[in-house]
Amino acid sequence: MTLRYLIFLCSLYLFSFDIEAEQSWLLAPQAESIASGQSFSVEVIKPEHVEQWPQQLELKLNAGGVTELVSLLSTQDSIYSGRRIYRGVSKAKLLGVIRAELNALSSNRVLLLAASVDDITPLAVAASNDANGKNPDLTEKPAHLAQPVVVLAKPQDEPPLSVNEPMYFVLGSDNERGLDSRFQLSFKYRPFDPGARVAQYFPALSNLYFGYTQTSLWDMGADSSPFKDTSYRPSLYYQWLGSAKGAAPSEWRVGLEHESNGRDGVDSRSLNIAFIKPTWHFDFANSRRLTLSPKFYHYLEKSDNSDIHRYRGYVDWQARFGREDGAMMTALYRHGTGGYSAAQLDLSYPVSDKLFGRTGTFVHLQLFEGYGETLIDYNQYEDIQLRLGLSLAR
Repeated sequence: MTLRYLIFLCSLYLFSFDIEAEQSWLLAPQAESIASGQSFSVEVIKPEHVEQWPQQLELKLNAGGVTELVSLLSTQDSIYSGRRIYRGVSKAKLLGVIRAELNALSSNRVLLLAASVDDITPLAVAASNDANGKNPDLTEKPAHLAQPVVVLAKPQDEPPLSVNEPMYFVLGSDNERGLDSRFQLSFKYRPFDPGARVAQYFPALSNLYFGYTQTSLWDMGADSSPFKDTSYRPSLYYQWLGSAKGAAPSEWRVGLEHESNGRDGVDSRSLNIAFIKPTWHFDFANSRRLTLSPKFYHYLEKSDNSDIHRYRGYVDWQARFGREDGAMMTALYRHGTGGYSAAQLDLSYPVSDKLFGRTGTFVHLQLFEGYGETLIDYNQYEDIQLRLGLSLAR
């Protein structure tokens, strides 16, 4: 059985199997920190037995013995099936690590960090509904910055440094290599934070990101335990929200990416690409979501591996399905112009409470089959590789 058929069977399994009869509310903060006087957003997933969304929820914040109850109001422009965005303003001077949970309702607990505010951060005003039943903007800009602004950036609460791609460490073995491991580190950095002075005058700059992902294959069972190969992928890209109306994507990402294995001579592998990555979200019962995010690219330079398009093609077909508090499956498929292909399947399940959004501790199962598991072996076939370990972000 090839990995491609295995991905199909796992998709059917996750789609038809009710992961768990969830009777509590699920909170997913859209920021890792809360600042006194600033608005913040929380994505809320309601239990299946609750039919109507409340217009207001109450969030209980606790830090260092200080407790604050914050009113969260629903935002009418951020509604999905089974989930909704709520916003609120914390007014207490909370310090250190903050524990957050819904008040008087059963929900998960999340940990946040208290953040400080400087004198140029926009002041938040209390949220209320206008005569048309819509929520006004929660931030009030200083008078000299009150010109109309087209909001292009991701949710304003996203911290400058955050997760980019999954981070994991998995172990496996085969008859040829013996024990080996694969691990990946990944982050993205937004140099122009929306609250900073530069982004106040030029809001579109807050959509600019620097990303970095490093993936290594470690032959732990070989003599001296060498690293077989490491792929370094710095990128610079622009990201903004789409309309999500009809067939329009919910999010766009456009940028440049370099990939290299850091070697020289005959072992050198590198390429430069320009890419565009639209993203669509589809919500299903029991708060499960399907995310499709194909990455289309054009090779700007690939002299070290001039025929890589025959094995990798021009698009990474990527999908993600599951629920944030349960099992999650991600799949990657590549098909080269020469008929060669590769597929990767990642299955994960949380084993501890999540700290910040996508981060936590998860049991992680990874399967790979096809060409190009490492950049140095982009034209070499690997049979199904199975590895098990832990991930910190998925």
